[in-house]
Amino acid sequence: MSTPHSVSAEEFLPRDTADVVRTVRDSRGRVARLTVSGGELLDDGLALPDHRAVVSLRRMNSVLDINLGKRTVRVQAGAKLSDIDRRLGAHGLGLPIVGDHRDITAGGFASVGGVSSASHRFGLFADQILDLEYVDPDGRIGTCGRNHHTERFHRILGAGGRAGIITALTLDAIDIDKDHTWLTTDANRFLDFDSFVEHAHAEILRPANAALQVGRWVDTAPLKVSRPVGTGQVQLGTVRFGQWSSLYPTTPTRSLRARREVGTRTRKSLGAIASAASGRAGMPVRNAAAGALMFAPKVLTLRDAEYLADTVISSSERGPAYRVGIFAPLSSYSSVFYRLHDLFSGHRERTGCFTVISAMTYGVRSAYLRAEAEGRNLPTEDHGLITFTCRLRPSALPSELLRDIVSAIDDICVSEHALRYDSAD
Repeated sequence: MSTPHSVSAEEFLPRDTADVVRTVRDSRGRVARLTVSGGELLDDGLALPDHRAVVSLRRMNSVLDINLGKRTVRVQAGAKLSDIDRRLGAHGLGLPIVGDHRDITAGGFASVGGVSSASHRFGLFADQILDLEYVDPDGRIGTCGRNHHTERFHRILGAGGRAGIITALTLDAIDIDKDHTWLTTDANRFLDFDSFVEHAHAEILRPANAALQVGRWVDTAPLKVSRPVGTGQVQLGTVRFGQWSSLYPTTPTRSLRARREVGTRTRKSLGAIASAASGRAGMPVRNAAAGALMFAPKVLTLRDAEYLADTVISSSERGPAYRVGIFAPLSSYSSVFYRLHDLFSGHRERTGCFTVISAMTYGVRSAYLRAEAEGRNLPTEDHGLITFTCRLRPSALPSELLRDIVSAIDDICVSEHALRYDSAD
């Protein structure tokens, strides 16, 4: 049975679906809100104004069954995708879509749809889910899937947990050896934003046989440094650069293997530097390390490539930030990109609320997403994901300014027939 853990008087650690049912039912009318870690959030339907309880799914982390004939895997919602993928690898299988960090769980990724740099080939993580089991806010167990209770299935997937707690999932797998599938990077670098957006759009439209694709853009505020002699400051120019990387299958050679080892050691060293540089004085070091880490190396394995962002790049991005992700229809992709960039850079110039503005983008060809668009009476076409991360200045973003930004983003989505990707918030 689920029991409180010493970390918090109201942290519950269920081991199976029955424990989750008991926890949900026991909490009704007793807690302000039941939240779930290692999975997703429940809706505000579990309430009491002044108390809070957390359900952690980290003990619900088992791989329940691998069906080699059907190429499927059944897992508990708290299982990490990296662990599932490793288990499948022993059977010559792998997950088509994994998150870019090793701690992402199956239930958590499903609850936000799930996207990766392979989404131009395989769609969302939600497209890989055959069926799932969940517990609704009343503590009732339900099941739904791609071919049964499909309306409920779509309501739960990507809902951020508002329809209940996902407890188990059956996932599709593919024939792949990620540790011995080698990729080479075709990289294009840009100092001009217009050229970057144009190239990204063209690559998303025509990805050829790219196994992975990703574009990244970084745009800094003017840097002010103290004069070496005397008083006052010198204002340097902005730093604006980007790279589009398409990764293609290649045949490994001794030279490629050696380059991969050098690249791996370099990324680990940069990550260590970024982690060690603390405080405001260390910000230039962290930013430099992040800039170096953000670009894909020339050659690497598929497994390395999938978790490239997990090479401690996050440690170079400490501090508060505003994040948003948008699925832009390919017909309005460039317009959405420009409008979002103008929105954030404009606020940086007028209010000074942001410092570094960075963007990441890749293509998404998803049956699930097209169905979502159709359900909202939007054009059913392929999309490009555009995510912006805006580093905040030390002072918090004022609530009235945040409301203005959110309202402007909503206006862009409505006018361009775009969809928000909630996991980036």
